[in-house]
Amino acid sequence: MDGERPTALHTGLSRTVELAELGPTLSAESETETKAPEIFRQLLQQAIRVSEQANAQALRMATDFAAVYAREQHLAKDFEAKLEELALLERQATRYAEDLATLLRLERERRLELERALGAEQNTNVELRRTGLQGVSHIVMAVSLKDMTTGQHLLRVRKYVESIAAKLGLPPATVEEFGYSSVLHDVGKIQTPDDILGAPHELSTDQFDVMKQHCIDGEAMLGDAKFFATGRAVAREHHERWDGTGYPDRKQGREISLAARIVAVADVYDALTSKRPYKEAWSAERGLASIEAGSGKQFDPGVVVAFVSLYREGAIEHIRTEVGDQP
Repeated sequence: MDGERPTALHTGLSRTVELAELGPTLSAESETETKAPEIFRQLLQQAIRVSEQANAQALRMATDFAAVYAREQHLAKDFEAKLEELALLERQATRYAEDLATLLRLERERRLELERALGAEQNTNVELRRTGLQGVSHIVMAVSLKDMTTGQHLLRVRKYVESIAAKLGLPPATVEEFGYSSVLHDVGKIQTPDDILGAPHELSTDQFDVMKQHCIDGEAMLGDAKFFATGRAVAREHHERWDGTGYPDRKQGREISLAARIVAVADVYDALTSKRPYKEAWSAERGLASIEAGSGKQFDPGVVVAFVSLYREGAIEHIRTEVGDQP
């Protein structure tokens, strides 16, 4: 049959010989021999690619390691630098602590010295105050002996002044200072002639000029001791007027010390309501009316308000009763 290969060969000797089909086997071997170089080439290329990939990966790993190492070195240097900074700060802090401890020790020593000095000064001030108050008592006694109308007058004026100062809200220490300073307002009268002090009539112009000198004399007599600073102001200024028409310096308003402005009200009220050789005592209401009339002219309006309030409360009459109504 066309197209079919024979599978046996008839020899005519009653034998049949099978034919082996060699063609395809030989063809496969030949084809294998042809493909072997190509396979080898492909395997070689694949091995090269794998090697290149391995080399690339190794290079990347080496690069990454180098970068990590570099960062570690940089961090190590930074760490060392920070350690050095911390060590420096520690040394500085130690020095500062030592300096601070020295300063604190010196400050404690200085504080102790100041406390000792303050204690000594307080003791000195107490002694000076005691001496000053003794001086005030002696001066008051001398003035009272000189002018018999002065003794009770000074006590009433002092209590009026202290009450007014307290009413104005001044601190207790200031109230006390104004009080004992107020009794010095007429200390200069020690040098005023007796015939003028005891004149049974109103003074002439010349006599009044001599009388006015007691303000200046009083300031001078009190010297320059700190204890008598307020007393000197009171002695010189208690006849000044709020409107500037008083004496001896024609001061006005707040140019006049507050102590002197308070003493002016207390002194005038007590003089008006007390008997003098040249006049009879005014009634309390008449004296109060005179003080109110002088507000803003002779007297500090604020001081007048405080005095009037005390009068309405009965404090002024209580003082007059307590001290006595005699000169």
